[in-house]
Amino acid sequence: MTAAERPVLDGPPASMGDADRELLRAALNLLDLHYAQGVHEVAAALRLADGRVVTGLHVEASTGRASVCAESAALSAAIVAGSPVVSIVGVLRRPGGSQHIIEPCGVCAELLGDHAPDAVVWVAVGDGFGPVRVAQLLPFRRRRAARPV
Repeated sequence: MTAAERPVLDGPPASMGDADRELLRAALNLLDLHYAQGVHEVAAALRLADGRVVTGLHVEASTGRASVCAESAALSAAIVAGSPVVSIVGVLRRPGGSQHIIEPCGVCAELLGDHAPDAVVWVAVGDGFGPVRVAQLLPFRRRRAARPV
């Protein structure tokens, strides 16, 4: 496997607990329902402190940055639900059918860092997957003093 490749998801990671396995199933089920190559290739599921699960789906736009990431969509649902995020699982389906746990992009890492810095997020680690705190995604992130969250 080269550094550019992602580990293939061939079942829940052995170290993933039951609650996060539920998130993984929710994200994979969402992709099963709505996957469209180049349009809806990523889904995310977030567990809230009150136990509820919210999901989000990647929505690609022809202009690139107008696209909505699955993690951002799910975070919006979490904020509307009114309960803090405690755990996050995002999944990617490649056009060839392989599935992968995927970490949030930089923009989503910024948003999650503002709104859920203590949440656990699953990421690719070496040739497998593991949990890290959202705050660890961008270790040198900066905040503008005039824009506190």
